[in-house]
Amino acid sequence: MKYLLITLFLIAINLSCVDNKKKVTTVDFRSSWDTTRVLENPHKGWYQHVLDNQTEKYRVKDMALFESFPGMDHLYIRVAWSFLEPVEGRYDWHLIDEIVNEFVPKGYGISFAISSKETGKYPVSAGQEKNGVHYATPVWVQEAGAKGVVAESGGTKSWTPVWNDPVYLEKLDAFQKAFAQRYDNKPWVRYIDIRSIGDWGEGHTSFSTKTPPTVAEVKDNMNIFLKYFKKSMLVVTDDLLYYGKPDNEANELYQYAVSNGMSLRDDSPMVDWYLEQDLDTWSVSHPQFYDPLYKTKPIIFEMQHYSAVKKDGNWIGKNGEGIIPAYSRSGADILRNIIKIMHATYIGFHGYAEEWLTDNPDLSKELANKCGYWYFPVRTSFPSVMKTGENMLSITWLNKGVAPAYFPYSLVFQLQNKNTNENIEIPIRDSGNRKWLPDNEYVENYNFDLPETLSSGIYNLGMKLLYTDQGNIQTVDVGIEVDKMKNGFVQLGEFKLP
Repeated sequence: MKYLLITLFLIAINLSCVDNKKKVTTVDFRSSWDTTRVLENPHKGWYQHVLDNQTEKYRVKDMALFESFPGMDHLYIRVAWSFLEPVEGRYDWHLIDEIVNEFVPKGYGISFAISSKETGKYPVSAGQEKNGVHYATPVWVQEAGAKGVVAESGGTKSWTPVWNDPVYLEKLDAFQKAFAQRYDNKPWVRYIDIRSIGDWGEGHTSFSTKTPPTVAEVKDNMNIFLKYFKKSMLVVTDDLLYYGKPDNEANELYQYAVSNGMSLRDDSPMVDWYLEQDLDTWSVSHPQFYDPLYKTKPIIFEMQHYSAVKKDGNWIGKNGEGIIPAYSRSGADILRNIIKIMHATYIGFHGYAEEWLTDNPDLSKELANKCGYWYFPVRTSFPSVMKTGENMLSITWLNKGVAPAYFPYSLVFQLQNKNTNENIEIPIRDSGNRKWLPDNEYVENYNFDLPETLSSGIYNLGMKLLYTDQGNIQTVDVGIEVDKMKNGFVQLGEFKLP
């Protein structure tokens, strides 16, 4: 009798489970994934260098082609300080504002890198010249008593300040204060790159004095930016942290930057020397800098100048798929792995957009999706019969990108009565997306209420991700085939409301 009762009990449980399963709708989305359509999503993508090395270099030549560039997010302005403050306290912002006024209304962001040392000549690379010496830091800073040295590179003499000279720091402080007052509160600013030390602002002096900046010099410059930039993200190049320094000093500067909320960029990948030295890490010299930083801050990748990569023989064929004889790998495969090992959210080809896109049309689309986050719903489960009041829906998410997103994205469910066309939207404040790391599945359970005024019937259920900022709403697209969506909503299935 005991065994009979146990058997009947187990049968009852099993029947109960079967009954419950009948009341749950489960949809698997994997057959509907679209991995080729470029998702033009916020907070990630390509960027275009402008005013880089020279005030006319990398300007956009073909606006129609540029606007067709897949996943182009922002323009990265790198220009010498002496162009912007030719006379102490008198600021000339026209080089910057011409670009801002042209591109921001079109929806692009801007990032800034104001350098204090260039190796090129006046008037294209340095804003001033005196007695045959070219100045990226304004001449008047030296005339005010700032110490520095003249170094020659490629036949060009240029002035390098002592990076923590009191006069230099005082004048830099005043300039950054004015710069921050003008640009720090702009919603279209992606980040501010600290470029007040080193050749081209890269933190090294390989093409001038060859004297590494000290830890104290680096911190003194960082502190000026920390003092004034309260809204924009600050970024430092990895060379600023490690150039000419033992590991303990490099780690000290790394910890100082990270603990103060800064992120990193790498300006050296695909430079031929780094390919030779660090091919096992795809020319990324310090991969440990980016993990685990990428979990909390977006990482920026800057490729060696595209023209130089091609000249060195490290980019062969359409989309860079030709094998480089010296390395037995394609340039495209190296680039893919750089972006993966750095967990890069913003990526730059460091050249003319027209040339890059013509040479690499397919790779440009592929990497526009792969950089940063790239979301796919895997499956969903929800009651086949819902009720007014609280209900729960489960979605399993997969991030096929190389990094998480750093902003919270909300979720909205759309319910449409098939008989009455009654339509309502139910918002979910936070989808949970910031914890979705690359190549992991995450199950999110969303609780929501159905109003008692809702009519009975069969409802179509859809969902979409959104980013909301100061009242502006932007769809965060996911990798689902367009024909599986309706008015931008991914169709999840049907449920009955008695």
